[in-house]
Amino acid sequence: MVKMITKNFMKRIRDDAEKGVYRVALEGVSIDVFPYVFPPQSPFSESSLMVYDQFKDLSNKKVLDIGSGTGIQSIYAARSGALNVDAVDIMDYAVKCTKHNAKLNGVEINSYQSDLFSNVEGRFDLIIANLPIVEAEEGDLRFHSLIDPEFEYHRRLFEEASDYLEANGRIVLCHANLSDDDEFGKLEKLAHRIFRREDFIDMLA
Repeated sequence: MVKMITKNFMKRIRDDAEKGVYRVALEGVSIDVFPYVFPPQSPFSESSLMVYDQFKDLSNKKVLDIGSGTGIQSIYAARSGALNVDAVDIMDYAVKCTKHNAKLNGVEINSYQSDLFSNVEGRFDLIIANLPIVEAEEGDLRFHSLIDPEFEYHRRLFEEASDYLEANGRIVLCHANLSDDDEFGKLEKLAHRIFRREDFIDMLA
């Protein structure tokens, strides 16, 4: 069941979508939010800034951003000196949004459509995953940026990630807390059960 806090945020996304593209500014970065793309900042979380805060210098690092949305994390990674940044999203309009914002902010990002790792090649030093956090059923795929039925997206991420990480690579999960339940605790248990390199996983709320 979708909790009220999530329903309210879904309503906000619907309302914003009717207005069309709008712009937000974060720490010197301008982001245009396309309809139904998860906005980079909300009343519930400032996780969009946390990767940048933790990884000031990504020189010579290869970065993969899964669930790129607006591209905010990819842009911060590129500005932090990453050797290359691949940004993927399952939704084509989110891929277009990432490409647009990369150009808007003058950074080079390889943005393409992919269902998690389905179209990804190579290995990466850092995988940033901004996947939906709410475990519930939702038939409208446009809201799967918020909702992960039975944590299927996360399960697949944990099962497949090792094939795309360098030997000392890390995964950073960036989430907004959009539920009254302990979704983070559930995800940690899932990660530890499936992903055998749990010391390389960080979760940012």
